Amino acid sequence: MEPDPIIVLIDGECAMCNRTALWFSARDRRGAMLFAANTGEAARVCGEPVGGDQRTVVVWVGSRRLVRSEAVAAMLARLGGGWALAAKLIACTPRAWADRAYDLVARRRHRFGGAPACALLNPWHQAD
Repeated sequence: MEPDPIIVLIDGECAMCNRTALWFSARDRRGAMLFAANTGEAARVCGEPVGGDQRTVVVWVGSRRLVRSEAVAAMLARLGGGWALAAKLIACTPRAWADRAYDLVARRRHRFGGAPACALLNPWHQAD
């Protein structure tokens, strides 16, 4: 039996976040992830603060809230195959190191150009 889908909350205004969500969605053949804006109704239902957590990707696995490297590892694990191995490698890395690497990328995420609009965050594709 397949596990329930996880809810992935992203910054809908960030081009890099949206491209990353599209990348994961293209590889998520089992529909294991539902994507929504971190400022939308799905985020509020999950218990996120008004305006969302703008510092990180947030993944809800049941009632567990995962952020930063732990969230990325959960997303990779849901893809399965070699991506699940990458998730295990992240899990074996000391959390402080993995989160530091995540933060390094996150601090620079708005430098990536391109339109922030994400096809996954429209009324036909999002969990909102």
